[in-house]
This record gives sequence, C-alpha cells and structure tokens, in this order.
Amino acid sequence: MAETWHYGLVARWWSEFNLDGPEISYFKKVIQQAGVPALDVGCGTGRILIPCLEAGIEVHGTDISSEMIDYCQTKLDSKNLNTKLYVPPTHELDLDCEYKTIISCGVFGVGTTPEEDLEGLKRLKKHLISGGKYIFDFYLPDKSSKEWEGSEEHQPNLPSKWSKPDHRDLSDGTCLTLQTRILEFNSIERYYIREIRIEHHKDKVLIGTEQRQIRLNIYVKNEVELMLQSVFTEVKIFAGLSDREPIPNKDYYLIVEASL
Repeated sequence: MAETWHYGLVARWWSEFNLDGPEISYFKKVIQQAGVPALDVGCGTGRILIPCLEAGIEVHGTDISSEMIDYCQTKLDSKNLNTKLYVPPTHELDLDCEYKTIISCGVFGVGTTPEEDLEGLKRLKKHLISGGKYIFDFYLPDKSSKEWEGSEEHQPNLPSKWSKPDHRDLSDGTCLTLQTRILEFNSIERYYIREIRIEHHKDKVLIGTEQRQIRLNIYVKNEVELMLQSVFTEVKIFAGLSDREPIPNKDYYLIVEASL
C-alpha cells in the first residue's frame, strides 16, 4: 500500500517552506503548451498548482496525504481561488474528470511499490483525453551514490548518520528542525527506506518530535521507458527541465513525456 511521510510536522514544513523552485515555471509552461484541463498528481500544498491557478490555468490536484490537501485548500481560500482537490493514491485514481495534461513533480516511485507505480500509470492513462500527455520528473542514482552499488563492501553502514540539522522559523514564531537518514537499502529489489525526524521548538524548548519513514524506488531510464511504453503510445525522455537528450554520466534528473 502506498504510504507517505507528509503528515503532521512534515506536512507543515512542506506547507511553509516548499514554496519555490524552477519546476514551477517549467510545469506551468508544460500545461500551457499541452492544454487544459490539467491534473497535478501529488500536488502537495499547492507549490505548482496555485501559481497555475493564479495565472488562469485550469488545474485540479490530487495527493495521498489529506493533511497536505488541507493545507492546499487553506491557501486557496486565502487567495480566493477555487479548484477540485482529491485524496486518492495514484494507483487507485478513479475521478469523474478527463484531462488534456497530467503532471507530477517529485512523485514517481515515492512511497510506492513498482507494481503500484505501473498500476498508477494505467490509471493516469484512463484519465487522459485522446491525444493527452502525462509529464513527470524522476531522478537517476548518480555516480556519487555508493548505496546504489551492489557489492557488500560498498554498502553504507545502515542506518546512516542523521543529516545536518536544517533549522527553520515558522510563521507563529516557533521553530522546526529537520534531519533525514537512510534506514535500509535493497540492491535486489532496488529501493531504499529513508527516515525523517522533525523537532518542534518554542522559545528553545522542545515541544514535539516526529519520525516517519518512506520507501523510494530506484529506476534507471530504460526501466521507466519500458513501463511507459507498455501503457502509452509514445514516450520521450529529456534532460531535466529541458527539451534536449540526456547526456550519460551528466544528467541524473530527467523529464518524461508520455502521450496517447
């Protein structure tokens, strides 16, 4: 069953601090070119969805986390914006709408199994109008990631050390501190489990702590391409946020365009 760590303090972190990035203008342009109505799968608290709506682009949103959707709705209300928001996992998607464009950013292979990822692609296809497109991003394991190497001697000592604390001040004057680490790596099934820890402080006093885990699937370009070719009519893969071919050993962030 698909799971996410985007609840509680993690959802609040995303709502307050995950607000910008070059993906926003890229996916906004993608929707404008490919056509509306559009669906933002894994819209979270509205990082891409809200700027699109503000630009007059018709976009609906889905997210597996009801708390992320609640934050998104609150932001919409504060800006007097309206759209449809849904809370299904992608592999269970069954909406009463069809779309010209479907996008997802930072979602593919996150909190799912490969079987759920494939079923999710099939569900998305059913929600596309004839000639529609599904455009999404994903990361390849890069050459510096020792945890991807198969031999035992190259495996990291797990759990790994916690990352350097990231301290952020919230709008109410309290503070959050975020750290992550890798709990598990499976070189056969090609996934890893990452853990997140968030501490909540008020006046330098700890008032709350949460720890959550998420599974992240590891895919190479050909795997993703074959999965999509089994579902969609045409598949193109580009270097991230561009329209050029990926360069081996240079591009590890990719964009996929699947068409009917």
